[in-house]
Amino acid sequence: MSWSLVKYVLTAALRDRVITALMILLILGASLSVFVGSSAIIEKNQFSAVFAAGSFRFIGAFGLVLFVVFFMRRSFETKDVEFLLSRPIGRVQFLLSYSFAFYVLAIFMGLAQGLAVYILGPHLFGEGHILWTVSVIIENMIMASMALFFSMFLTSAATAAMASFGFYVLARMMGQILGIIYADYSVSNMPILEMAVQMVSVITPRLDLMGQTSWLIYGVGEQINLAFVFAQGLVFTMLVSLASMLDLVRRQF
Repeated sequence: MSWSLVKYVLTAALRDRVITALMILLILGASLSVFVGSSAIIEKNQFSAVFAAGSFRFIGAFGLVLFVVFFMRRSFETKDVEFLLSRPIGRVQFLLSYSFAFYVLAIFMGLAQGLAVYILGPHLFGEGHILWTVSVIIENMIMASMALFFSMFLTSAATAAMASFGFYVLARMMGQILGIIYADYSVSNMPILEMAVQMVSVITPRLDLMGQTSWLIYGVGEQINLAFVFAQGLVFTMLVSLASMLDLVRRQF
């Protein structure tokens, strides 16, 4: 891994005002949640924290996806990638450096999201808040990996961004989709469709089980813990990173 490349990506994030923009969005989201929570009759602080936590997840994931996609596509279009690979650096080392830099941004964003939720409701801090913050960090890392893969596989920045957003929506809805199948509802007479969805669910992270706002109020249940969150993050980030490496190694410049 090249630390100079890591510094180059992080410097680009600062130059493009990505971190500043995300911080402003967090402040606006927190302000809106406080305003909406003030209309609640009871448990105003709890309502504000839950509303803010849900909006912070979308802000973090979508902001990281947009930065990664447009940064990578701009690097390909301006021949920055070809120039960097002409230097004494391997393709795997190049990709690992970029991935690490994006993970640093994902971790920073997740910590900022957790801090913002804590500020809105410090009396709610507990094990649920810690698990929510960790799971959001892992979710950000997964989405950064997916954005990196789509931005390398697809030649259009808009298409790559839409594919990343589609993946995020699918991962967030996978629990509901599987619930419909197992409940024997509308697709009970479509075994091929059921099998296809079940196969897709194997390679799709269960983001619906992560970052649950109920943890902030009621604490952590028995089904989800830190081991599950870390295991899911490790498996899917490694899987997507491997796919990105194979694409870059086989690419002809």
